[in-house]
Amino acid sequence: MIAKCRYLLKAAVLVVSTAAVLFMAGCGKPPEIETPASGRGGYSVVDATKTRLDFEHKPQRIVSLGLSADEVLLDMVEPDRIAALTYLADDAGISPAADKAVRVKGRVQSGSLESVLAQKPDLVLVPNWTDFNFVELLRGAGVNVYVYKTPTTVKEIKQTICELSNVVDERVAGGKIVAGMEKELAFVRARVGNIAPEEHISVMALSYMGPFGAKGTTFADICNYAEVKNVVAEYDLPPNAAFSEETLIRLNPDLLVIPSWKYDNEQDPSKMREEILQNRAYQSVNAVKNKRVVQLRDTYLYSTTHYIVYAIRDLAEAAYPEKFN
Repeated sequence: MIAKCRYLLKAAVLVVSTAAVLFMAGCGKPPEIETPASGRGGYSVVDATKTRLDFEHKPQRIVSLGLSADEVLLDMVEPDRIAALTYLADDAGISPAADKAVRVKGRVQSGSLESVLAQKPDLVLVPNWTDFNFVELLRGAGVNVYVYKTPTTVKEIKQTICELSNVVDERVAGGKIVAGMEKELAFVRARVGNIAPEEHISVMALSYMGPFGAKGTTFADICNYAEVKNVVAEYDLPPNAAFSEETLIRLNPDLLVIPSWKYDNEQDPSKMREEILQNRAYQSVNAVKNKRVVQLRDTYLYSTTHYIVYAIRDLAEAAYPEKFN
């Protein structure tokens, strides 16, 4: 009997501890989640446009109009509750959840009212960069539209995941996703967190349009967590600054990050690496001299969801491979 009581007590402590961890992860019930004005039960939420949405029950036909919402939904709710995703969800070059997206049949494009309404959604998730006129069209058609702020930092990504978990009434699932992020960040921190700032590897990231990663961008925060010096942010280059040979030579990064995603038939990431390595003007650049021109997985590098932690790990491992052996 005593042994049974101890077992039950231990099990209860485990349940409470797990709940506490999930709450501390940031997906506890926020004060704005309330009973709807109708008084019929359920819950209500307020979006980035200060619009209140009332739900009598969990939404069952969710439509996503942003790749970030695609990624979060596919790890947060059952596929049969997702009516449609964006067309980018299927592109394995940019979508880290492409293998999971096949479980959802519907696809929509932002700006196409007809394609969204055809899904008969009870909730549409829209990133805040979407044309607000389109949002108003959807609301005018009687659709529940939740506008969420696109995050630019790891902290904001955690907040957005918890926010969306409240909207779809899956706070426990949201807490688990955030807890998974924390675990991966701790793994990286244990390996590179003690590297002195003066020993940080300098990094430049290039897109097909030029260097990126200015202050306040997602890549800048990735660099902070990977314990590397982001030369684009250090020298305060504007976003998508005009790229020149002189810029690369002057900033002299130890590591160059180039694209892996071939988004059209004109760009070839593999050729880009060879062109950089063979360019005579770049032979004095540390990254070129040491052949440290790398392709990280753009599926993670451009993600503004929980998958960003794998971009942090990829970058840290590329910068300090000896720390991950």
